[in-house]
Amino acid sequence: MDKAGAAVKAGSLTKPITIKEVENGCEHVKRMTETPETAEKFTTAYTTLQKLVAKPCDPVNQTTKDPKNPHMGAITCLRSTYHCLQCAHVGDLKGRDTHYETCLHALSIESRSGFLHCAICKDFIYDPTFERIRIEMNPSSSMNDKKRKLDVLYPQREEDELVSPNSNELSCMAGAPRGMYNLGQTCYMSVILQAMIHNPFMPKHFLSSRHDTTECTEDLCIPCAMIGSFADVLATEKTEGHGPVELLFKTWKHNPNLAGYKQQDAHEFFQFLVDQLHTTTGSANKKACDCLYHNVFYGKLNSSVTCLACRNVTISEDPIIDLSLDLRNHAKKSKLDHKSSVSTTNHPDDHQPLHLSTCLKNFTTPEKLQPDAYTCRSDKCGHTAQRAKKHLTIKKLPPTLCIQLKRYEHSHLSSSSQKLNTKLLFPLQLDMLPYTTFHKRQPRSTPPSSSSKPSLHSSTTSPRSPGWYDLSSVIVHAGKIDAGHYTCFCKREGGQWLRFDDQKVTLASEKEVLDADAYLLFYVVRCLGKGAG
Repeated sequence: MDKAGAAVKAGSLTKPITIKEVENGCEHVKRMTETPETAEKFTTAYTTLQKLVAKPCDPVNQTTKDPKNPHMGAITCLRSTYHCLQCAHVGDLKGRDTHYETCLHALSIESRSGFLHCAICKDFIYDPTFERIRIEMNPSSSMNDKKRKLDVLYPQREEDELVSPNSNELSCMAGAPRGMYNLGQTCYMSVILQAMIHNPFMPKHFLSSRHDTTECTEDLCIPCAMIGSFADVLATEKTEGHGPVELLFKTWKHNPNLAGYKQQDAHEFFQFLVDQLHTTTGSANKKACDCLYHNVFYGKLNSSVTCLACRNVTISEDPIIDLSLDLRNHAKKSKLDHKSSVSTTNHPDDHQPLHLSTCLKNFTTPEKLQPDAYTCRSDKCGHTAQRAKKHLTIKKLPPTLCIQLKRYEHSHLSSSSQKLNTKLLFPLQLDMLPYTTFHKRQPRSTPPSSSSKPSLHSSTTSPRSPGWYDLSSVIVHAGKIDAGHYTCFCKREGGQWLRFDDQKVTLASEKEVLDADAYLLFYVVRCLGKGAG
């Protein structure tokens, strides 16, 4: 792991982030007008189609027939159609996208208002030159459907001199996948930052001006550092790696345990970061707190302890930001199974994979406590130590579920630590409803068979229920405890998976993601609704 901290200037902490202004609406319109020949051809086609759009059209002229069913009568379409600017194709919303996929013709005109659409940018494009043509051809289609003078629609010279230096247009090139420079054993920070950037809830939180960096008076403000990193990665056209220098500096100042160039734990940094975002921007009123912790990661864990002597039940609720699932019991069980199966098989398997559903089931299965671990406070037991049974369930599911797999085992006798390399199988879609307090209280009609193997995809609930989650990021730790390296897999909008290894970014398949030796799993709820708990 190389140290690239010197490559990032410290002065970048105070410089405002600027976004390159795009004069041609988008890069794809600019390419069509780079040469005089192509510019004339494109402008002629655009003007011709604008005249066609401005001409009143009878609904009968918008009828069409299904080519796959010629015997079917004509269909009248009253919806908008899209006219390609590079050929004679005309189609509806679906046909527009299909035409781009087959012919790579990205630019078209919408038939109702004449707006210019780019299929690559997936949005309507405002271009000053072509907008003037559109309004001249069809002035009634402007914003308020009233004829206005052109000088009213465009800013005067004095207004333009004031607006131009203080406004920017976001290019469609912004938000391209970018890695993180390793500033000296800072891969633990990079993977958590990548997981947050690719969480669909996070960019909206940090780029919506909920925390005003211009009015913040905190010298070591973590939200300000996060906003700077999000803006640099998502709102600029840079393609090189991002150096989270400001976040690293403020983290070291806040938490000396994370300072220095030694190996750090990504899960510990995640907990520190979420806690800082709550304490810095949170409200004293817990019920109305609008911080990132309560909006994105907040959940509740229900704990019930039953005294086996008097059946007294003690219930408590605790806030959580993640679930820590134990792999040690499975590792010990595998060794016992191996010893018992030596005499019956010639090829015992010491490394049988473990299912995530099995870990969650073990986490929410009642367990007996040690005899001295529980003191019953009922009148019958008289505040004496008793044997008890503890049961954990999830009372409130968070919008983003972070699952930590306990791969590090610490021995108090030998004062040493070792890493568990147990293979874990995890799904792309996860149903968390069976592990909630609400589900555990429901009567079971047919108890599941103890011999049946857990499935990665089977579920008894609807995929649209609040209990369904989609995998968002996977964080992997390779190597030893004190000399390892973190990488991560993140899913972009549209379903494409990427692998981030410091500043290196590569495409990844679903198979590569599911084959990874996960340490942290981030799942995002599929449908926001009333909590399943």
